[in-house]
Amino acid sequence: MRGRLNLVRLSDVQGLLRSAFQAPARSIHLPVADAAGRITAARVYSPLTVPATDIAARDGFAVKSHDTLGASARNPVRLPDPQRVNTGNAIPQGYDAVVMIEDVIAEEGGWCTMRSVLPGEHIHPMGVEVRQGDLILPAGHRIRPCDIGVLLSCGVTEVDVLEVRVGLIPTGSEVVPAGEVPGPGGVIESNTAVAAAILGEAGATCTRYGIVADDPGLLREAIERGIRENDLLLVSAGSSAGTRDFTAEIIGDLGEVLVHGIAMKPGKPAIVGRIDGKPVIGIPGYPIAALTATRELALPLLAARGLSPRPPARLSARLAEMVTADPGYDEFVLLRVSWNVDHYVATPIPRGSRTQMALVRANAFLHIPAGSAGLIPEGTMVEVELTGPTEYR
Repeated sequence: MRGRLNLVRLSDVQGLLRSAFQAPARSIHLPVADAAGRITAARVYSPLTVPATDIAARDGFAVKSHDTLGASARNPVRLPDPQRVNTGNAIPQGYDAVVMIEDVIAEEGGWCTMRSVLPGEHIHPMGVEVRQGDLILPAGHRIRPCDIGVLLSCGVTEVDVLEVRVGLIPTGSEVVPAGEVPGPGGVIESNTAVAAAILGEAGATCTRYGIVADDPGLLREAIERGIRENDLLLVSAGSSAGTRDFTAEIIGDLGEVLVHGIAMKPGKPAIVGRIDGKPVIGIPGYPIAALTATRELALPLLAARGLSPRPPARLSARLAEMVTADPGYDEFVLLRVSWNVDHYVATPIPRGSRTQMALVRANAFLHIPAGSAGLIPEGTMVEVELTGPTEYR
């Protein structure tokens, strides 16, 4: 066995990550249609005025408003020269209003209006949406599906977005790729897929590499390639202190190990290292611990580099059971939150249920910071962070 882990407080590790690594100022040019979820690297201005001219806001007839004075259902007024328009059509020169089609009747080979209109009525004036040179999106903005429509409508087809490249290396001779049936003692690789989904949602460009067997030479080659091709590297498994856990040793050979062992549960064996000035995070092989380490270590690092993880949804809930915690650790307790008459109730997932299905059954977690009381009584109101929809009774 290798030596015991020297545990570092989670808050100290997160501070180290922010201070030890310089954020690369890099962006890429993406088609707008492919940019949902990415973060704008610079302000985006409109190259067009939209609409480019006055347009009809209703189906009907373009008119000169003074020609409709006095019109009513009892006193239809004949329109001298109406111009048929549909919604979105340009308003002809010299016309300043639209009479809706339902307010017009045919009479003696012409058209009469049963309603008078004011200047500008039922017209979208030129530039009402945006004028050429106006700001559409600020820098640092997460592009939403609705933003894509606005950008395209304003003539923007490509946009500069921040790019942080993240490499993910799964390790373990017992690990097989998804789609294969593992043998006795084998497991299907999923940790890097989960991490890529979490970090990709924050706007990172993620590359998942092939599974690396428990061979120091192969792992060294994989880490060297991953560091060369990415800004941040995550290595899944191999971070504990067992005889086949080589990650920390290889990181130390290629660079330096800043932290090996964090006072958090789950996720204690996590590693933080630096190679060629770039961060390397070793996440435990245990799925719940891997997810926790990705969320608590990698996401804050992306946020410090300008990306924008979705802000967590939080709510207050009453504990259905007593919760115990080790005061020396940051603990993350999985919960099932549901509505009960007039308040939310949070039921802890049994800690023995340390499988991936526990993550599916949970829809929230409670963070108990290091130094807190070791016991939280049943009935205590706590603030929880949601990971899924709440249940209603």
